[in-house]
Amino acid sequence: MNKEDLTIGILIPVYNVADYVEECIESILTQIDTRASILIMNDASTDNSAAIIKRFENYPQVQIFDAPYNRGLSDTRNALFDMGQTEYIWFIDSDDVMYEGAYKSVMSQIEKLNSDVLCADYVSLRGKKEVNKKGFIGTSNKNYINKRNSFLDNIIENNSNHVWNKVFRRQIIQDIRFKEGLNFEDILYMTDISLKSFQYSYLKQPVIKYREREGSILKNIDKKYVDDYLYAFTYRVENYQRDSEKDGYHYLLYKVYKRYIGLLNKIAKNHQEDLLKDTYAQYNKYFSELYLVANKELRIHQRITLNIKRSKLDKILKGM
Repeated sequence: MNKEDLTIGILIPVYNVADYVEECIESILTQIDTRASILIMNDASTDNSAAIIKRFENYPQVQIFDAPYNRGLSDTRNALFDMGQTEYIWFIDSDDVMYEGAYKSVMSQIEKLNSDVLCADYVSLRGKKEVNKKGFIGTSNKNYINKRNSFLDNIIENNSNHVWNKVFRRQIIQDIRFKEGLNFEDILYMTDISLKSFQYSYLKQPVIKYREREGSILKNIDKKYVDDYLYAFTYRVENYQRDSEKDGYHYLLYKVYKRYIGLLNKIAKNHQEDLLKDTYAQYNKYFSELYLVANKELRIHQRITLNIKRSKLDKILKGM
C-alpha cells in the first residue's frame, strides 16, 4: 500500500468528560499527519465538554458535530462512522489518551502488511499507576487469516474485547453497527466482526492509555447492567461458529460461566441481595447448562477454579 493512499479517521464520542477530553484530543493532534482526520461528536453533554472541544474547531483535520440529544455511545459511534470517508477507522474514547508514538507505529504496520484489522497492546491507567496490558496472544508484525474462529478465540483467551486498541478497515465493518441502547457494546461488536473473513495483525506496543475510574463498576450495577452484561456473552455463545469438537467452543463456555459467577459475586460484594436473588433465579438454569457442556472438556485447574467460585457463591446464597 502506498503511504499517500492510506487514510484513517479517528472517531471520538464525547459525553461529560470535561476533565479528560482536552488531554485526549491533544495526545492525538501531536502525533497525526495529513492522512488522518479527527471526527468528534458532542453527545449533548451537560458539563463543560462542548466548550472544551470547541477550542479545536479551527484545526484543519478536526471536525466537530453536535448530537440533537443524548443518544448514547453506540448511536454516537455509528453516526460518526457514517460521516467518515477514510479507508481505516480508529474508535477512541474521549477519556483515554493516545500513547506516545502510537500513530506512527499503527500507520507503518498497516502500510507494510495491508491488514484489515490491527490489534495492539494498551496501558491501563488508574490514578497515576500504569499497567501494561496485552491486546493479543501471538507473533507481531505478520498477518493472520480469520478462519476457524481464530480471531474470536484470541479475544476470548486474552479478554481483549475493546475496540479502541484496534484499527479497522472500513470495508470490513461497513455493515456492522454498535447495538444501540445496550451496555457492553464492544463485546457485541467484536463478536459480529469475528463472523467476517479478513486478515489481521498484532502490533506489540501500547497504543492507548485506558483510564479506569475506581469504584465505578461496583457502584453502577443494576438490573439493566446485569441483563446487558449477560446478554453480551449469551450472544457470543449463540453466534460462535462451531468447526469441530476440538474448537474453542468449550473454552468459550468456561469463560462465559466464569464471568456469570464473577458477576454474582460482585453483586453480593455490593450487598444487593434482591438483585442477587433475581439474577440467580432468572439466569442460573441457562448458565448451569453451559457449565455442564463445558465441564466435559475442562482441564483440572479450570474445574478447580470454577468449583472454588461456585462454593463461595453457594455460601452467600444460603446465608441470605
